[in-house]
Amino acid sequence: MNRFIVYLFAVLPMLFWSLTFVWYKIVLKYLDPISVIFFRLVIASVILIVVTKFFIKQKEKLKFRDYKYIFILTLFEPFLYFLGESYGMLYVSSTIAAVIISMIPVVTPIFAFKLLDERLNKFNILGLIISFVGVVVIIVNPGSASDFTMKGILLLLLAVLGAVGYGITVKKIAGSYSSLTITKFQSIFGTFLFLPLFILLEYNDTVVNISSSVTDGTFYELFSTLFYMSFFASVMSFVLIIIPIKEIGISKTNVFTNLIPVFTAVLSYFMLDEFFDTKKILGILIVITGIFLSQMKGLFKKKTLQIM
Repeated sequence: MNRFIVYLFAVLPMLFWSLTFVWYKIVLKYLDPISVIFFRLVIASVILIVVTKFFIKQKEKLKFRDYKYIFILTLFEPFLYFLGESYGMLYVSSTIAAVIISMIPVVTPIFAFKLLDERLNKFNILGLIISFVGVVVIIVNPGSASDFTMKGILLLLLAVLGAVGYGITVKKIAGSYSSLTITKFQSIFGTFLFLPLFILLEYNDTVVNISSSVTDGTFYELFSTLFYMSFFASVMSFVLIIIPIKEIGISKTNVFTNLIPVFTAVLSYFMLDEFFDTKKILGILIVITGIFLSQMKGLFKKKTLQIM
């Protein structure tokens, strides 16, 4: 596949996931976190079932032996990732949370080396570190509070491990199925995993909140925003991200995660009128430099691991 297309498919999901920060500000006015995730997965599942049934000529059937991989895939993400991120945010400041989530591309190569034999050279390791530093420059505000609890840290680390586990698991089956098929089953399995939590924890409040939105005329805003989140963040992002994971590996792909705070900073400036200063610009430049280094030829040497 053309390299430009591969890298484009690595960047676009980060843009879509960045937009969810804006969309979350809208839907969380009406729904609690698990309800948002549950409805996102329901809508995504319906979209993918319709697309694969009526618009895809060559149907793919999931082999019985691969059901375990889809289950493990879904358990990592969206289940563990979203639970860790959503509830971790309740116990730490946004700054600390962003730093921990930005550890995903730093942690990924350790597991990828052990489990997938993806090996790094010194320039790529340097790129990972520089990119992470750029994220810290963007999000850290010296005047802001940095309170945290160990419970929050552990929950966010669970989210990091969920993202890493997802990438490693999808790498194992990406060669057997199209990204559309994998994403469809991932969404369906995810819906059933979140269903018990939704019923036990948020069902009653959600019914009341949705009824209220219908009464006061805000239901369209709620539903349209959920649809955008489902289509772009839960369907398109996962369909696209599987392709670079397959083509260039999980380590190189996950470095692009550091673009999320970059896109978020820019989108927040234009869409939410948030402050955009030279520190953020410097951080963005550092992130881009780090990503460039991380993608330099020779990231995955199969014979030797160059770290010195």
